[in-house]
Amino acid sequence: MAKIMAKIISETKTENIFRDYYGTKTFIEKSAIPVEYGFKSKKGTDYKGYPDFFLDRGLYAIIVETKALLQDKAREEVKYYLLNNKLRDKKDLIGIAISGQTKGSIKINYFCLFKGLKEIIEIQGNKLMSIENIEKTYLNVRNGDQITDAELNTILLGLNQIFHDNNVRDTERSLFFSGIMIALKNTNFRSTYKGIQAPSDEERASVGINLLDAHYMNEAILNAVDIELKGKINNLSKEFSWKDRFSFIKTIDIPLINYIEIIETVEKKIYMPFRSDEKLDILGRAYKTFLKRAGKVDNKNIILTPDHVKNLMVKLAQLSVYDVVLDTCTGSGGFLMQAMETMLQQCKGDEERIKSITEKQLIGFEIDPVLFSLACSNMFLHGDGRTNMLYRNSLLDLSVKQDKIVFDEIKKLKPTKVIINPPYEKGKVSNRS
Repeated sequence: MAKIMAKIISETKTENIFRDYYGTKTFIEKSAIPVEYGFKSKKGTDYKGYPDFFLDRGLYAIIVETKALLQDKAREEVKYYLLNNKLRDKKDLIGIAISGQTKGSIKINYFCLFKGLKEIIEIQGNKLMSIENIEKTYLNVRNGDQITDAELNTILLGLNQIFHDNNVRDTERSLFFSGIMIALKNTNFRSTYKGIQAPSDEERASVGINLLDAHYMNEAILNAVDIELKGKINNLSKEFSWKDRFSFIKTIDIPLINYIEIIETVEKKIYMPFRSDEKLDILGRAYKTFLKRAGKVDNKNIILTPDHVKNLMVKLAQLSVYDVVLDTCTGSGGFLMQAMETMLQQCKGDEERIKSITEKQLIGFEIDPVLFSLACSNMFLHGDGRTNMLYRNSLLDLSVKQDKIVFDEIKKLKPTKVIINPPYEKGKVSNRS
């Protein structure tokens, strides 16, 4: 009987559950982990040893140890590997301990060891989580206090002045800022932008035109935006091109050293804290700040819903994880982002429900191209919940074939809650509504 049980209970089963969830190419397996990472044997000798799985994410790395049934043993060994390697002084480390023989019975613990420290912190999570959600949880712990409204406003005002001094048009500043934020989400851009150089004299001479100092930086931002947002327009929208919408970035003429400093400021003071607190409607805030300082908001007849009103209205909606939320005047996406955050908090790590919310349960209409771009960008930065964002008027004429198609498709999604603040202009409804 003992031999039969030994055949049934296997660490390989646990490893296969892990592989099935993350795919076979996401993590490096024990046999392929580079020697230079310096993992030491659990036997306490000078021999090398390796965890079961490993993933290097640049800013941090993930170490995984699996056991067939003994979760305490998995916890003990992943902690050992967190402390005994050559990476811990170079980057933060996340540890995952997992045991169990079926997907429904697995036990999981997550740990974090910050660069150069010796104290291992256990972080929230008792289910398998996507890499993105692991990163969010880790960043919440790592970054501590989120950016305050006052701090964000001060930084945005400073950026607005820098953009003004460098002749970035006031109507394009919010999209420029949005482009930088989206580019920073791209791992390749984030790891290379500081090393981008101005065109050489030979390169300038060979093309026969006056290349800007910022030429390659502008190209890098546009390429990153295109990669991150490519193919993300709902087919029920009017024709829309991300490259065309952000094409003005090609003309940004900021001295390269200052350009890099701007992106560093955005990365350190906004992007990283934002990753820890994705409830913030940062792009909407930037839009209002940049246009207000230019005296343009009133002229465009656009008033975005204040945060305290947005929060109250979403609270009054009493959303559940099964609701489908519709906003027919989306603006920069504030209502949908708050609704998504409220619903995701109730998921408690249920990846299938999270996927359903972000892909099927948020619907938005917006006819202003800049606001639509900001709403989609916002949804992308807040968890990719923009599948049903439509660039078109929400006032549908059912005698028009295309409008009838849109109506039928929205009806299939079965909206249960409508959260909307129609735009008004001096006592009358504006054209956008």
